[in-house]
Amino acid sequence: MTIRELRILPPFAIARLGSADEPQDNFTIVSDPNAPLGYRRIVPQPTLIVDDDSGAITGVRTPEKFEPRTGKHIRPVAPFLEVWARLEGDDHFQQLTTELLKANGLSAEDLAWTVRVANLKAERRTGDAGDRVEATVGPFSDHALHTLDGHSPNFLSADRVLVFGNVRFIRPTAAHPEIRLRFTPAKGLIYGPKLTAEEIKEMREADPSVHNLHIVPDELAVYDKSKGWWKFSIPPGVRNADPSIDKFYNETLPPALFAIIPPGPTWLNNNVAVSRGYLDDACDGTVEVALTLADGTRLSAVGRIVAAPPAVVPDALFVRTLADDLDQAIFGPDVPRTEDEAITRARAEEILRRGFETVRYLNVSVMNGNPVQGRDPLDIDTMPAEEAFDVYRSERPVFAPETVDTLAIMALHQRVYTALRAGAAPWFPVLLRKPEDVGDFTDIGRRKMPALMAGADGNYLALTRRQIDTVARAATRSFAMPEVDITIEADPDPALLVPRNATADESSARSARRAAELHYVAPGNPVSTRPVTSVGNCTPGLEVDFRFVWRRVFTGILLREYDNLVMTAEDPQHADLAMHRLLRVEYPAVEDSNLMRGFSTMTTQIGPNPYNAEQESVVLSIEANPNGVAPLEWSNLLARMLHERTGKTVTCYFTREKADLDNPAWEESKRQTYIQRTFVVRAFFEGDTAMISRELAQPGELTQGLCSPWQNDYRECSCYYWAAARPDFVNVEATPSGRSAGDNWFQKNHDGEYVPDDYVDDRLVLYDDLFNHWEKWLRFAIRGKTEAK
Repeated sequence: MTIRELRILPPFAIARLGSADEPQDNFTIVSDPNAPLGYRRIVPQPTLIVDDDSGAITGVRTPEKFEPRTGKHIRPVAPFLEVWARLEGDDHFQQLTTELLKANGLSAEDLAWTVRVANLKAERRTGDAGDRVEATVGPFSDHALHTLDGHSPNFLSADRVLVFGNVRFIRPTAAHPEIRLRFTPAKGLIYGPKLTAEEIKEMREADPSVHNLHIVPDELAVYDKSKGWWKFSIPPGVRNADPSIDKFYNETLPPALFAIIPPGPTWLNNNVAVSRGYLDDACDGTVEVALTLADGTRLSAVGRIVAAPPAVVPDALFVRTLADDLDQAIFGPDVPRTEDEAITRARAEEILRRGFETVRYLNVSVMNGNPVQGRDPLDIDTMPAEEAFDVYRSERPVFAPETVDTLAIMALHQRVYTALRAGAAPWFPVLLRKPEDVGDFTDIGRRKMPALMAGADGNYLALTRRQIDTVARAATRSFAMPEVDITIEADPDPALLVPRNATADESSARSARRAAELHYVAPGNPVSTRPVTSVGNCTPGLEVDFRFVWRRVFTGILLREYDNLVMTAEDPQHADLAMHRLLRVEYPAVEDSNLMRGFSTMTTQIGPNPYNAEQESVVLSIEANPNGVAPLEWSNLLARMLHERTGKTVTCYFTREKADLDNPAWEESKRQTYIQRTFVVRAFFEGDTAMISRELAQPGELTQGLCSPWQNDYRECSCYYWAAARPDFVNVEATPSGRSAGDNWFQKNHDGEYVPDDYVDDRLVLYDDLFNHWEKWLRFAIRGKTEAK
């Protein structure tokens, strides 16, 4: 009965901001077996009731319906984190309870909790460590509420704080003896500097059309405006890798993701972005529990927490989620050939189902670059418009305008899904975009799936390699295979996630355990707390910016999150690599063999030849990017290396000269001229747990690339790249012509008349509308209909 190891489950929990006093009741979502592409049903689940005074669970109830609000206030999602234990002589974990503690001569008071969270969004822009906002509580063993008060050297005084929410060690009882902690996130407030009347007047005069300019109230005015975040800006002419700029600016991608002094957005206003100095109460960090045994042995376990915006489409999932990227980190990019065909097919069907759900909330004709109500498509933020601005490609629709409509594309997805289920879709995998082809801007390249959405590199979105391999294997399944009624749900059975012989070797057994832990469904936790409801591989994301996980994967250097630039050396022996670019990685395909596996970190951007657009392509070389190259996103690029070389060495090739202002391409003929170094590949997870290693990301680093404040993201990104998470098209119905009609989710009146976004139309929710009343304007959409409908 001796305790030998602890775990925190789930290892990654998402809290969601809201100002209501009562947290969101527990719920999950399930598909209808009779209508697999129908809307998922929201199913209320047993909800743990925590007494405010004692901190104990006083009851369990299952609500009759899903209610995301209390009056006008959105209910926060407050996840529980449980402690599990492995006993001596046992390979399996069980929940840690007061009875198990007692059997070891211990009690709940012998546990000590420490929680560390941070918001590094301002620091990521300014580069000033004084702009870090951090909160630490603990060690504590009591059951009181512990407020996560964020402090920063650049606040007005030490007693000024930014509240990140609170944590509580739930008091165990005879009815609920389990050991658990609850994280309740903050209210979604905006903090900032205290402005003078003259400064407020200056902001109002900057754009007189903004009639409801948001002013940070005195109690939230914590920032010292003599510091760098207030009125922070980067010269408007700067483009990343622009050779005409002789000074390096560590800009984010996309740039200027912060609240700016009007007018906005920057890309319609000469790229001028002057910061309002806003800070938000989103954060990420770690929860640690420690236990000292009677013999003096100290055990501990760590989990991660994130505070993120509400899940406004609670009954739909995005085509590529954070769970997909984490599963790829666990299992690698390939589906084992020993996996049961029925399970592979079920996962493939789930991928297509999520693709269908994503398209369902996307106004395809707008995103295609079609003229809308006489409006120039360049006025609307779409992928064709992004191409025109970024690579100077002529603005052209992706698909023939007359063939594109949301309902029509949904019907296409239905046909593909039906064909896959019937085993008649061997042609389908060729339609999927390969991760290395995201820079293909030819018409054929742009039409690959998923279409019309951007990925973490700013180019077109690709699925994970494991997703692609899953679909490819399912599409070529045996016709003789019997029908098996298996469905992968948002709360999956872990047995469906791994091959049936996963315990055949130690590595497979470890992967099986990690998957089970990652997807563990803790009692009381809504489905929106899990990685499957987080956007994966988008620019930059809503819950986390997954690009930041990969910066330290090569021991000793720190890469930039979105490209191959070495920012600094964490090992002095590699100090000379700072501001050089990593061009290529190589390692033995099989240990001690001459067969090498290698990959370059960049791809060439190509577009149609203006003289022969149908059959020939040209390199999209422009003044700001003379080599016509673009970075490949880390998650897919490093997936195979991580799976094959964790803890082992790889050989990396870097530019001979500093290249912070340039973006050179790999040239095989110059191999001998590059700097060659050997690095150890860091482990992605800590030990054999499913917790993302703290060596890869410290508190605050998973969210530092997101908008500040986070409300800005909903307004800044009018491009609807994350349709099932940040919807576009809602209340959609067929017109007599058969084409679709509905509302822009962000128009103020949902009257069935779609209003295309342009950042200035006051029929739409604009920046300061969100800053002032985000809970009013972020309307939940269920079964495709918004709350008013």
